[in-house]
Amino acid sequence: MSKKTYDKFIEDLLVFIKSRNYVHSKDIPNIELYMDQVTTFMDDHLGLFKRTEEEKILTKTMINNYSKCDILPPTAKKKYGHDHLILLLFVYYFKNILSIPDIKKLLDPVKDIVMDDKSPLSMEAFLDRIMETQTMHFDSLANQVNHTVKVGKDLFPEFSDAEREKLSIFTTAYLLTIQATAQKHMATQLIDNYLTKHPSKAKDAGPRPKKPDTGRPEVRKKSPKKPIS
Repeated sequence: MSKKTYDKFIEDLLVFIKSRNYVHSKDIPNIELYMDQVTTFMDDHLGLFKRTEEEKILTKTMINNYSKCDILPPTAKKKYGHDHLILLLFVYYFKNILSIPDIKKLLDPVKDIVMDDKSPLSMEAFLDRIMETQTMHFDSLANQVNHTVKVGKDLFPEFSDAEREKLSIFTTAYLLTIQATAQKHMATQLIDNYLTKHPSKAKDAGPRPKKPDTGRPEVRKKSPKKPIS
């Protein structure tokens, strides 16, 4: 069987990604989980974006690190509940693009607002609403990717078919990378400008610098005497 063309490969990959069900609240167990059960749950439900079978979704070390960074709230008797698992789902989607401090800045408002006892929305409902929006948004993403593939495919008509395919793959990968870089920049700019606490100018100025020590006593200038009228 001949290998499919790369544009057909991308088209099939988009269909495959869209057909996969993302994790919703109904998929989360109704019992609290120990660490081993958490990593197993993540491996079972988040394998879609793994590049190789050996790649780990979330390790115990990662999860412990998120707890130390206050991304995750404290556990009860080393058990992880719904809120922990939902936060970890978001961490997984963020972690390949954003830094740990940026992830914390994004999740802190969610914990403060949605996890508050008076919140009109549960974390489960919050997760489901985000996942539904993601699904509806996917068609526009697929259209954008297909357009990018077409641009790359049509860019070098003067080369042979084999050469044109390789140059087209380069162009498509380049354009997809540039788009991802621009989107990452926009996400980090939102975090920096709206979710980062900047110190006031007074604090930025710091203490007034001291005069250099010359080793000699400071001589005060005498004020001039007023003339006697």
